[in-house]
Amino acid sequence: MRISPPHDHFLQLTTKETLGRSSGIILQKEALSIMKTVEVQSSRENIEAGHLFRPIDPNFEKLKMDHETAMDAMWQLIDYGLTTQLFEIKFDADVGELRLVTFLVGLPGGMPLEEPYKLLIARSTDHLFQYIQAKRILTEDTWRLVLNKLADIDYNEESGSGDELDRLLDPKQFPLQPSAEMLKRSRGLIVDEFDADPRIVVLPHVGFYTVPEVEAANFLQIANEYLVTKVEPLAKAFDTEIRLAFDRIHSTTPVTSVNAEPSEIDLIRSKIDTLYEFKEILKENGFYPLIHNLRKVAEMAAKYAEVEKKREVDRLLKVYMKMLDSQFDFDSRLLRINLEKDNEHDTIIVDLLRKNPKVLSAEWFDQDAKIAIFVNNNENNIKDINHLIFQNYRFTTEHILYLKAIIELNEKELKPLFKDDEFVKTYGKNLQSVYFKYIPWFYKLFYFLGVTPIVNSGYAKAKSILTYAQMDRQFLYQKRRENFYKKKLREREERLEKEKKQQLKRALVSALSDAYFQKNCLPSVDWLGSNYPAFSAETLEKMIPDFAFLSTTGKTVKPNSVILFPNSPEFDSLNKRLKELFNQWTRGEIDPPVEDPELLVQIRGLI
Repeated sequence: MRISPPHDHFLQLTTKETLGRSSGIILQKEALSIMKTVEVQSSRENIEAGHLFRPIDPNFEKLKMDHETAMDAMWQLIDYGLTTQLFEIKFDADVGELRLVTFLVGLPGGMPLEEPYKLLIARSTDHLFQYIQAKRILTEDTWRLVLNKLADIDYNEESGSGDELDRLLDPKQFPLQPSAEMLKRSRGLIVDEFDADPRIVVLPHVGFYTVPEVEAANFLQIANEYLVTKVEPLAKAFDTEIRLAFDRIHSTTPVTSVNAEPSEIDLIRSKIDTLYEFKEILKENGFYPLIHNLRKVAEMAAKYAEVEKKREVDRLLKVYMKMLDSQFDFDSRLLRINLEKDNEHDTIIVDLLRKNPKVLSAEWFDQDAKIAIFVNNNENNIKDINHLIFQNYRFTTEHILYLKAIIELNEKELKPLFKDDEFVKTYGKNLQSVYFKYIPWFYKLFYFLGVTPIVNSGYAKAKSILTYAQMDRQFLYQKRRENFYKKKLREREERLEKEKKQQLKRALVSALSDAYFQKNCLPSVDWLGSNYPAFSAETLEKMIPDFAFLSTTGKTVKPNSVILFPNSPEFDSLNKRLKELFNQWTRGEIDPPVEDPELLVQIRGLI
């Protein structure tokens, strides 16, 4: 059997006839036997059906040759450029495992192999994706490990221990040494597909992971800890333009409506998108894989939030439409929504109801709030509401005025109503009961005496009072909104400051865990500042008393101070792990950090 690997020509194959004419080489009968079988099976149809020649012992036995003889014949066919080794990755869902199926392929009738090769790669990519979806679902713990790798400024894609493709495409998995070009190109095509897939986090030579949509927002918040403490401070130092771009993001902007304030997802996305604009700089400095993957997670979180928001809005919209259709509940038929509640969903629903051709709308300023009013766009419905007001709400001014606002704003559509004498008569009585509340009592006397001109002048005066009252209430509404936005801005600033502190707390916990449990070192102030630039000595000095973190130098923070988790129930599990780590150091199971032994004793006493 030959020891040296054959020269695999990959897709640049020839036929045995061309080989014979050009070099005079004649195949031995064993090689010729395999070649004939390969030729018969090497067709596009067989590739599509998965019926290619597999170089396995059962197939060699059918050709009446032992393993060693068959391998020697295959060596000749590959080395002469008559055949090449291709593969397909298959996923066995029953056992949850991937397997590599190798093929020996030739050129029947000179057919080019490019298209069939890409078909095999496409099928392999699909099977690998099924595996990732089923078996490589990202968890929070794995995500933190991934982020630790990617956020390390010294991260190198080639430094991983191997991903699924590395293991599958190991040359040892093939009967004979395969073409290096084939392996490189195949891997590149598959990775490029995953890289472009928004659902997959790609860590070359580490692993491929699928992100659960429902967890995307949580993963994004965790990632933000690393953005704040490591990436952002370092990226600002890379380039002045990056620093200025981040300053623009963090500048305080006034709140002008409930929907104007960006969500936490939007804020994190803006950071990621800002960094992505400088991807060439990131590639030079090692952060591109992190930002590229975070962009996927951010997009997924935003889309999921949008879908959930739409689902909730659709649900509420159905509720409101059902209320408008009610035949028994007057308050539902003459629907009012307080526009000053600043409920985001209500704001969207109000807009959707206004655009709905089946619904009529108007606005009215009550004494304490701006109100959106809605009724079904149906003449009989308006007549019923008008009649119900006369029967039950004639002395409740607001209901009559709500209907008046609807009718006046939608006058063209409701013009036919005023051809109905009964409607006009009832509507007039309703309005009359309102107008009499806004004019002196003696106008009623003139009404009963039938002095119509004087009564009409009273009605005009009442209309004028109502108009000016609306103008005055609108002015008060605008004042309330100004005060509301000022208050909201203050609350936002306070909340952001509180969230920033909590974010730094979570990030410090993550940094301490990274030091103790991943890097097997002691997180001194100097170490934290080097690895997590956001944690300066000044920042840590403020955080230690705020959140009860422990320091080997007490409240005074020094460069050599080692920081520990707080002694509180929240951190029981982490402190338990830390105690076990110290026990492992003591027992010699893990090499302890090269530190002063007295310092280790001191830390052990603080835990």
